[in-house]
Amino acid sequence: MLKFIHLFKNYYFGVSVIGIIAFVIQEIPYIIMPLVNPVHNPIMCMKNEIEWLVTIQNITGVLTMVLLMLIVRDDVGLFSLRTAKEKILFALTVLMLLINFTGWTIYYSGYQYGWLIVISQFMAVPLYYLFYGVWKSNYPMVGTAVLFLIFHTINGYMNFVTQ
Repeated sequence: MLKFIHLFKNYYFGVSVIGIIAFVIQEIPYIIMPLVNPVHNPIMCMKNEIEWLVTIQNITGVLTMVLLMLIVRDDVGLFSLRTAKEKILFALTVLMLLINFTGWTIYYSGYQYGWLIVISQFMAVPLYYLFYGVWKSNYPMVGTAVLFLIFHTINGYMNFVTQ
């Protein structure tokens, strides 16, 4: 962790190495997508999008990822599982990642069902960031992750369930 500018309390603008690693891990399905090259790829070809909803979803998603990688705390360890709370939050973070990766595996296998896509791709990712943020006590990120969860889920629902 690198700290550059003190923001408030124990929060700093800096570089969170574990945050960058957490981001890259979550992006693995997108990194391998060109190798898998799914015949049908409705997530990348969504057409029924509401412009303002997509804009808010994108803003909250980018803010969440920026806060993940650029906000650090000097009172939170790099990787701590000392307390029961930390263990539970880490387990929930990993669970969301597993749900997401399982969903992508099913998606890449050609089984692209509306609710499965919404739960595993549109809900699990913001929940991954939310649980990670609570685990690392990055509460500004938790706030943006909650908004990202709401707008990302609504967008997924409107594109894959209501059609």
